[in-house]
Amino acid sequence: MTALWALVVIVNKRVLAYVDPTAVNFFVRIAAVGGLLLITVPLTLLRLWDNGFGINAAAAGWMALAAVATWLIAFTAYYYALRGGQVAVVMPICGTDPLWTALFAWLILGAAFGGLTLAGVAVAMAGVLLITRWMEAGDEAQAGALAGAAHGDVLPGPGTAAAPHVQTGRLGVITLAVLAAVGWGIGPVFIDLASTAYGKPTAMMMLESQALGMLMLGVVLLVRRRPLATRTLAPAERRRATLLLAAAGLLEAVVSVLFFLSIAEIGPVLTMLIMATTPIFTMVFGVVFLRERVSLRLALAAVVTVCGVMLAALDGLG
Repeated sequence: MTALWALVVIVNKRVLAYVDPTAVNFFVRIAAVGGLLLITVPLTLLRLWDNGFGINAAAAGWMALAAVATWLIAFTAYYYALRGGQVAVVMPICGTDPLWTALFAWLILGAAFGGLTLAGVAVAMAGVLLITRWMEAGDEAQAGALAGAAHGDVLPGPGTAAAPHVQTGRLGVITLAVLAAVGWGIGPVFIDLASTAYGKPTAMMMLESQALGMLMLGVVLLVRRRPLATRTLAPAERRRATLLLAAAGLLEAVVSVLFFLSIAEIGPVLTMLIMATTPIFTMVFGVVFLRERVSLRLALAAVVTVCGVMLAALDGLG
């Protein structure tokens, strides 16, 4: 599950070389809805799980809020951050979402917020500050160029102007990644409220959330009236972009179901502990598939951030 989610990040990074971030978010939602149907319908018909497709008005309302927080806000911020920054920078910061979940669960649900959580927050925030400080000059532009280079394109030389769509500043990348983490953090709280309102989590809740996200993003694209592609694409590039979007959506659907089943089997705390290692996978995959150059200091800062998240998650094991 964790390795697949890291692979989704790499696929997302590649497709952003061709498609606008908001459009990527929209098309991936479409593919994810299709993937979820392909997975959950057989599981239900064959009675391989008992979650089914039930929902009530209260649960639907909470899932609507989860869709706004997760798909409209968090994922849009994530795609824009990923377009302008290295995965080694973006994902450790986005990976602090369990800390935000703990905070919102404390504020909204009255959940415990223990000493280990506070210590984890402090360590993770120290890691984020180190990432911000140790991001090397030009990381943002290099990240966009490397996304294209991963397809075999030629990296821009000293006299070649960088594409306008990768000119996201350092502070902008950090801010967007933090916004994504906050949105991803509050989403599970709304899902928990929806599950409590109905009595259990269901496939319909996942489908409703994705479908609402797709509809809201479609409205944004219609109102904005901007090109969906970053530039005029050749036929081969359009085919490649379509395949990448489909792959991202289908992989995301698989990860969603695995995440769902993992929580049922081993509980949310252990699941989040496992998922907290995602930035490590993304850093390795970024080096292998995107040829990103990660400095030792930046890798250390990412590890510190991951350790902080895992420390906070351990609080739930007590």
